Amino acid sequence: MSRKKIDDGLERHGINVSQQTVSSIKRNIGLQRNSVENIKFSRHRPVTTPSTVSKVIQAIDVNDPPTQRSIAKSCHASQSTTLRIIKQANFTLRKKRKVHKLTSSNAEKHRRRPPRFYRQLANNRYNNFITTDESWFYLDGTEGKRKVCYIKKSDPDYDRMILEQDSSRPQGFMVWAGISSYGETSLRFVKPGVKINSDYYINNILKPFFITGRSSLVFKQKEKEKNLHQDNAPSHVSNKTIAFLNASKVKYVKPEE
Repeated sequence: MSRKKIDDGLERHGINVSQQTVSSIKRNIGLQRNSVENIKFSRHRPVTTPSTVSKVIQAIDVNDPPTQRSIAKSCHASQSTTLRIIKQANFTLRKKRKVHKLTSSNAEKHRRRPPRFYRQLANNRYNNFITTDESWFYLDGTEGKRKVCYIKKSDPDYDRMILEQDSSRPQGFMVWAGISSYGETSLRFVKPGVKINSDYYINNILKPFFITGRSSLVFKQKEKEKNLHQDNAPSHVSNKTIAFLNASKVKYVKPEE
């Protein structure tokens, strides 16, 4: 389009510019529009200042970090900039693992007992054992803590990935089950609100399994070769439970073992 047509078109719209301005615009932009190459538009990546980098690293280098959105908002930066800073700082996002919180006495028992129990399982004797336990299943066990954390690839702090659970419990239900080298037992759900004492454990768990045989687990060994392995929960090691196992001639791993 000629310069005169451009001038006439601008005048019809009430825009008055000098011919020099029209010529300059046409020279700088119009030539690009008439060229065979497409006009390239580029957006400069915002420069991350040292202050912003320091704020982001301080926010993620903790046990319970906030979300990237909240970090970006507090640092007045975009989420893409925040994510780029995290990657450049050699951090990676990892999901935490839930574990039971152990006391020092429990930790000592875990250290002392396994060697003795291993000797009972050696030489294929593990085939004669069935391990049983109850377990809680919770709807939510994080207690308001984030389920993820950031760890540094070059120097990972794996303790951050542990989400310890204390004595307080959220809403859930309890299930009993057993497993051996030949299969698993059927699941037995504990009634809500019921405390598993010796009487409940004997009448609702042990008797149905060992006496009436209501289980999906089929042993290939003789019944006398079946050995029960359970933890030291009060209902498992009480005098009443031990007396029942002895009277029923059920072999079991002794509490001290």
